[in-house]
Amino acid sequence: MVEGEEKSYHRESNTSWGWRLILLLYISLVAAAATLTLLRNFNRYFHSSQVTQLSARPGHVVQNYANALQLATQFFDAQKSGKLMKNRVEWRGDLGLQDGSEEGLDLSKGMYDAGDLLKFVFPMAFIATILSWAILEYGDQMKEVKQLGQAHDSLKWITDYLINAHPSPNVLYIQVGDPELDHNCW
Repeated sequence: MVEGEEKSYHRESNTSWGWRLILLLYISLVAAAATLTLLRNFNRYFHSSQVTQLSARPGHVVQNYANALQLATQFFDAQKSGKLMKNRVEWRGDLGLQDGSEEGLDLSKGMYDAGDLLKFVFPMAFIATILSWAILEYGDQMKEVKQLGQAHDSLKWITDYLINAHPSPNVLYIQVGDPELDHNCW
């Protein structure tokens, strides 16, 4: 290495370390600020009397939220596939009764994900996860407005499908329907 190149290399190296030091300092300040903010507000958010009062009164639900929850559970009913036993959506009929029959499976249940006639496992698994979480977190409120049973029914509808879509180890049917045919129809 020539002497001029060596000076240039050391200058670039020093500049690089300078930027790294500034970046490290910036990240440390942000982390410290976030930690201090969380510690300062911890008592307000997690030990406030208001939170205690709300959790002690699970039946205290605003009517607008109760109506929104009813519409949400009715939406799940509208998305259902299969033989509809407790059909709250008058214009909906049974659908997809033969799904999975070519493989000797009952994949008639489940839910459609986008207003079409396709069923995908991953969106359904996501819905089941979020619905389960909602039941765990807000089950008391759902029960108070008589929607807990509907939420349980929708969750069972999805899990029945997911169990049937996994008939043996290393086999999972992830899609029912033909997207090209379905989207050309709609």
